[in-house]
Amino acid sequence: MKATVIRKIVFLLIIVISVTSVPLLSSAKQDDASLTIIELVLDEESGSIKVNAIPPTDNSGSNPDYKLLSYRWDTTAKYYVNPSNKYSLSTSKVVDTIKMSGDAWDDKTSFSVFSYGGTTTKSAGKRDDYNVVSWGSYKKGVIAVTYLWSISGHMIETDTTLNTFYKWSLSGESGKMDVQNIMTHEFGHWCGLNDLYADPDYWLTMYGYSNYGVTYQRNLGLGDIMGLQAVYVK
Repeated sequence: MKATVIRKIVFLLIIVISVTSVPLLSSAKQDDASLTIIELVLDEESGSIKVNAIPPTDNSGSNPDYKLLSYRWDTTAKYYVNPSNKYSLSTSKVVDTIKMSGDAWDDKTSFSVFSYGGTTTKSAGKRDDYNVVSWGSYKKGVIAVTYLWSISGHMIETDTTLNTFYKWSLSGESGKMDVQNIMTHEFGHWCGLNDLYADPDYWLTMYGYSNYGVTYQRNLGLGDIMGLQAVYVK
């Protein structure tokens, strides 16, 4: 009789341990990921001290400068676009523009860096196993922010928020941020490239500042391409 009771108690304890261990394992898995936040700053509000070394003309075709992050995607990054916006920009044009930003990088390597997964209602900045580009509220002075989750040097999720504090355009309008320009820069982070802050790197896509109406960062410079190939071409 006593042996039967003991067996029942042991059996119940096993069930309890099994059930309670599931969320603990899930939490541990989530906690393993490190989050890095990279902000693209508005040039005139950056507070940086200029040394008057900005090249007077576009030298991106000959400038080999680049800087890598300490982690990268090992697989193609499948991304989703939440096109909802308050700027009367059509869904199809927003999607096409952001896809062009991704293509700017894909065209420079044989590796399939990006894959468009479709539209979504999800918001960027939340760890949910979706790589999302969306508009969202963020602090003044930051045009866009990219969130990078990684484990042991490997990216596992990446999001980008375009700051609704500013007005946005698809055609390089003055007084507005250009979606293609900014997203080409942000996708550079998804590729594993870090920001450049030296004045001589002003004309490169990965220069860490931008401004209203800027469109030159849509086009990759030599350093941007070399950085991309340092990550994906072995």
